[in-house]
Amino acid sequence: RTVIFMKYRKKPVVIEAISFDELVEHGRNANPQSVFGSNKMPWSFEYKGHSITHENDECYLIPTLEGIMKMSKQDMLIEGVKGEIYPCKIDIFEATYDPA
Repeated sequence: RTVIFMKYRKKPVVIEAISFDELVEHGRNANPQSVFGSNKMPWSFEYKGHSITHENDECYLIPTLEGIMKMSKQDMLIEGVKGEIYPCKIDIFEATYDPA
């Protein structure tokens, strides 16, 4: 008996995404009183209704549908079609998305 595998293409959707440095800048502007240290890193702030927390100067903790994930400078932060957010490695992001 032969199994037939169907092929599928992603639906074209426009998403929003920001880099680690853009997220840090957003945090500095969103919650200036939480900025600390010589690098002026924001400790905690909101991004699109989600609470972002500083883990260290190279990592933020991102609440996702699958639990807490780490975002580093090698990631983009993506907002999904239902408003969820999650980090995506830059190489995967660049292979998957084009500027709109």
